[in-house]
Amino acid sequence: MTVLTLNHPSQVFEHLTLFTKGLMKLPKYFAIVALMLGFWSCDEPVAYENSTFIYNPFSLQQDTLNNIESIEFGAANIDWGSNFRAWVGETQNYKAGISIDFLFADTSLDIASVDSIQFRLRHQQSFPENGNDTLTTDYLSYGFYETTGQLISIENASYGIYLGSDTGNVSGRDNYWNYTLPSDIIVPGDSTVSLGIFPESADVLSAIYGGGSSSRPLLLFFFHEADTAGGDSATYVSFLADSLYMHLTEQAGMFDRTQYHYITQLSKDSLIFNINLASIISDGDTIQHVISSSLLPFIDHAKSSMYKPDSVLKFAMRLTEPLSNRTVDLELAADFSYKFNEIKYLIQSAIDDHQNQIELILRPNHVGYDPGFIAISKDATQSALFVSSSLAVQP
Repeated sequence: MTVLTLNHPSQVFEHLTLFTKGLMKLPKYFAIVALMLGFWSCDEPVAYENSTFIYNPFSLQQDTLNNIESIEFGAANIDWGSNFRAWVGETQNYKAGISIDFLFADTSLDIASVDSIQFRLRHQQSFPENGNDTLTTDYLSYGFYETTGQLISIENASYGIYLGSDTGNVSGRDNYWNYTLPSDIIVPGDSTVSLGIFPESADVLSAIYGGGSSSRPLLLFFFHEADTAGGDSATYVSFLADSLYMHLTEQAGMFDRTQYHYITQLSKDSLIFNINLASIISDGDTIQHVISSSLLPFIDHAKSSMYKPDSVLKFAMRLTEPLSNRTVDLELAADFSYKFNEIKYLIQSAIDDHQNQIELILRPNHVGYDPGFIAISKDATQSALFVSSSLAVQP
């Protein structure tokens, strides 16, 4: 902690008066130079926007406070049906697949005349085992299943009625996976079908466009009809998925939840930091002016895994103060340094409201978008709150 403090403008005046009287005993030239040096050595005050207070340039306090009293963990399920991404694959940390419901009761579709049915998924991006590595393969195998009325257990690899496997191109983005379904999977009179896709290759997680996208999975019903020249032409009717369900599990033993809480992008994890502010709140007629502040959770790099969500390496989180519902965003770079971690507005508001305690809720801020996660020690004393502040006084 670095502190230089004179708490009131009158104290500043008294010290300057004594300082000036001492200078009068020196030759005039040296006194002027010394006085100029004295004023020059004082740092220029940081501007304080509220004109009813005077910034005290002789008070600057920087504290890294290990006063986080507790860290509480909470989790909630993602509404995967309306999420932009869905996941298929298997890594040492996760195993994931999806099942999809289709409703195709439509007078424009004559199932009896359909020649073939294709199940189409639009691939968005694939992630290798280690998010900082690059893919070592262009194609992966996926299993296709009929899941209508089936009990799915991804832990036990029980996915429904196995239809077959096919390979998908994962070398780039916006690739399509088309799988031709058995001809008898849908018969006249059927109006619904449930299909699933689950991993048959390890070490990769693939993201496809999910239920929240206009490019979500679809069925293509192909049939032939005579054209005006007497020949055949192929036409099709397409039906987008009506519902999408994620089946996601953490691989057993890979997450050390005895020592760490986890913030992941594949669930709605949250951590509540209970922080004691009493040690930085000033008494009397002074108020605290927060210059900058950061929340510093203790992140274990070796237990965390950072991935490339898009073209920018970052791990996005959001910090909320629940009483005011104010929020700020935090971003971690791939090397675990902070690209953005400025929360002074949350701390200033709590001090202005005379709160000795504050709760801050940390959540992932691009939920479902990549499989990255960070491990934060359960030992609250290892985490900290950094505050740089000054004092302002009423004139």
